[in-house]
Amino acid sequence: MTWPYDLYICDCGYERPEDHDGTCGAWQHGGTFYDYGYREALRAAAREKHAYVESTSPHNGVKAVVFQHIEGGGLCELCGPTTGRRGPWTRSPSNRQFLCEVCVRDLQGALDDLHKSIGTARSRDLWPVLEDAES
Repeated sequence: MTWPYDLYICDCGYERPEDHDGTCGAWQHGGTFYDYGYREALRAAAREKHAYVESTSPHNGVKAVVFQHIEGGGLCELCGPTTGRRGPWTRSPSNRQFLCEVCVRDLQGALDDLHKSIGTARSRDLWPVLEDAES
């Protein structure tokens, strides 16, 4: 089964990162990448001012956004509305979202404490999704 990864590039012409916070409505299809081509799809999205990559399951047709990029970072989905901090699209144990450096540090610290309390080894639980393209 083949996994397609579709690249969509913002066609709104916005220049500032904050202009892209949930207001973009014009998207240009930037190509489809297959299977391990997802790495190139992520790298291609990261070269744009604002883009996202969507995957479609070959099993049930369900679509999911696997990567988003806003040059300068997206508004942190935890503290951004109050602090204005920005960060990359980040993978966590529960989901993917834009997270600033402070929230990543605090969440990783909480997860480290949890691992310690249950006697498991510490692991890196949060990282920028773009690192997946480099592995």
